[in-house]
Amino acid sequence: MPPSPILSLKNVTKQFHSPGGQMTAVLQGISLAVESQQTVSISGESGSGKSTLLHLIGGLDSPFSGSIFWKEKQITGLSIDQLAALRQNFMGFIFQSSNLIPELTALENILFPVRIAHKNLSHYRSKAMDLLHHLHIPKQAKQIPEKLSGGERQRVAIARALILDPELVVADEPTGNLDEKNATAAIELLLKLCREFHSSLIFVTHNVSFARKMQQSLTLKSGSLHVA
Repeated sequence: MPPSPILSLKNVTKQFHSPGGQMTAVLQGISLAVESQQTVSISGESGSGKSTLLHLIGGLDSPFSGSIFWKEKQITGLSIDQLAALRQNFMGFIFQSSNLIPELTALENILFPVRIAHKNLSHYRSKAMDLLHHLHIPKQAKQIPEKLSGGERQRVAIARALILDPELVVADEPTGNLDEKNATAAIELLLKLCREFHSSLIFVTHNVSFARKMQQSLTLKSGSLHVA
């Protein structure tokens, strides 16, 4: 029997109240299965519902109907605390803005999820430095975000997302604020590290060439996912 997907959505819908009390459907019958170590891109126009879909995938919002599973665990209906506990070792996030903590160094930012998870800092410190070497910025370990370039900040964000060995990395337009050269370098490094850490990747992007670097390319249109 084949292994279960590490992420699956089954007939997920999401609706919002619009002015006048009417319900507006944003996502309609979304079904998606992401396998272990698979890379998937999701594209779509602004306002198509990509951020809403990522919030549901990340357990940051609840669907109107349908089911979401992290591995074989259904997360719909779980409490915020239950979701947070499951998310720590299952999922890492990378955003368009690096969202680094300004007063912390690059190394401290990478280790921040370790502190939140109450894990052994000394064990993960060497791993954090290894990640900085992989990302070609070891000399920036003691620099605060203000002293880093945009590309360097995003590399730190990639390392932070991977520090706890997540099974799934969710990247929301992570290269949107970078020039083409830095964006391409960041994508290649992210894919390389996901392969090395055996992490699956969901990558949201407007860039067609970046989307095609993933094993599966999907488009979100009119509330539904389509093979690109």
